Amino acid sequence: MSTVMSVAAGLAIGFFLYQYFAKNGGVKTTGKLHRSSGDKKLAGVCGGVAEYLNLDPVIVRLAWAVLSLGWGAGVVIYLLLAFILPEE
Repeated sequence: MSTVMSVAAGLAIGFFLYQYFAKNGGVKTTGKLHRSSGDKKLAGVCGGVAEYLNLDPVIVRLAWAVLSLGWGAGVVIYLLLAFILPEE
């Protein structure tokens, strides 16, 4: 049952991201990918990715939470990016 809920949550987030990008004309990146120093909760990875993709940080944090809770990949990706990405 948890697998079904994880897939449903992932599809819902994907749908909302698709609607957001369709309304705003696609993804427009800004500058280099980095960790945010101003909009950080833990290491600033989600804030930096949100700045790079020109998105609301809440959307990126929700996607990270679904990946973390559903499949566990979000934790690994976050830690990897926290060590790799330079700070702003």
